[in-house]
Amino acid sequence: MGDDDGSPEPHRRREDRGHLLMSQPPDPTYALVDDLVVREPLVLDGHLDVTAAAAAITDHGGGCAVIMGTGSGVSVLTDSAIRAWVASGAPPAGAAALADRHPPCVPPGTSSAEAMITMLEADASCVVVVDRADAVHGVVTARDFLVSPTTAGVSLHQQLRRAGSLDELSRRAARLPVTLRDFTRRGLAPSKVIAVHSSLIDTVVRRTIELVLRRHGDLDPTAVTWLSLGSNGRREAVLSSDVDAAVIFRDDVDAQAIDSYRAGLGEVVTELTRSGLTSDSHGATPAHRLFARTDEQWRAAGRQWLADPTQNKGAVLISLLVDGRPIYGDPGPTGVSLVLGELRTDPSALRLLLEHSLLQRARLRPLRTLLPRRHEPFNVKENALVPIVNLARWAALSSGSAELSTIERLRTAAGSAILPRAEAETLIEIFEVLQRIRLRYQFAQLDAGEQPSDVVVLDRLSPIDRSVIGQAVREISAVQRRAANLSAAAPTDAWLEPST
Repeated sequence: MGDDDGSPEPHRRREDRGHLLMSQPPDPTYALVDDLVVREPLVLDGHLDVTAAAAAITDHGGGCAVIMGTGSGVSVLTDSAIRAWVASGAPPAGAAALADRHPPCVPPGTSSAEAMITMLEADASCVVVVDRADAVHGVVTARDFLVSPTTAGVSLHQQLRRAGSLDELSRRAARLPVTLRDFTRRGLAPSKVIAVHSSLIDTVVRRTIELVLRRHGDLDPTAVTWLSLGSNGRREAVLSSDVDAAVIFRDDVDAQAIDSYRAGLGEVVTELTRSGLTSDSHGATPAHRLFARTDEQWRAAGRQWLADPTQNKGAVLISLLVDGRPIYGDPGPTGVSLVLGELRTDPSALRLLLEHSLLQRARLRPLRTLLPRRHEPFNVKENALVPIVNLARWAALSSGSAELSTIERLRTAAGSAILPRAEAETLIEIFEVLQRIRLRYQFAQLDAGEQPSDVVVLDRLSPIDRSVIGQAVREISAVQRRAANLSAAAPTDAWLEPST
């Protein structure tokens, strides 16, 4: 841990970092997805008649079957897919025709929490446990997850994705804060708790879009892709987070049709507010033209931002779109993401974006003046977390990493001259600890009938937490100063060289 002036102490052992290293609770029961495999997987031939496949799935009792003979690795047929086929009145078909050829898969040894997050992000009802040789070890359904203390919230996901009306969806979504607190109390790490929460928010957003577009028969749902931006795009949304978003239209959607879509998407934003998911009226929302464009328009905008990030809020918009994650519509890479992937080849843009990433500095001096007057507020997001998020985002862009979460960005980008591995590990540790404090404080605000926020009053925190915040700000500030000094003294091609 650094001195009071923020200078790092490279030989300080990790266990000497005071309160930042906090003991982790023991792994709960059913911690691994392997523990949730309760039966041998049902394997059926893809040529089997759907009616016969349905009977076999019913007899097996697992709710799904692995289908062979599809020519695309692992495929899964679920009873829900069969029910949808029956309801549609479609002609007879083989099991392979109804199987999902790209089901969510995890390897053996994956934590149950990670497996559930994978299932939630795919908006699926099961996840396949499969090894590198494509051998299926089992299929874990939403019902199977209910036995795991860390993944009991999967039932809320099922209720959200099956909500039959916007009123029902709003009522179900009101349970999100309670579910988030339940995960925290069951010993899940903050990053996992927040990732699950973000996945549940995705489900609310996705179902809201479906229900709103259903009442607009003139709008083609396949013509629009919804991107989650900001903290939810990074899967880091907490109770105080706004729902930032943008939409991408197919290039054949004309300007008049886009106006009609924007009106419908404005209704989505309104309904999300009813569900407790607010948007900043001055922020990123598909109701604004700036965040509702065709794919080619987004490509052109990305090229302009890279040409001069200082113009037309280019650096801000790059930061938003780099965090973008499709949760409705085309799940593939977007045009603008492909353009922004070229950033590493543009030294001038790389330098300007690093300068922008370092603008929001960890607030060391204000915190020192606040500590004697502990009734004063401290914004843990703006003064501590955002500087880490910004540096991690820039590191991911500059290294060509496609990771979205701050922790994974730091891990994959670690080891360069501008972000040595030891500093990356320190920032990861700080980020987890600050997120834990942030969640704990927001739960206390809920209990007090207050709106959860990122502003903490220091005298409401324990002495340990106050010490952690001060120590964390000094560490972040030291990393920022080092990055700024290196960027000023060395050419951009030296920033990404391996650290010695």
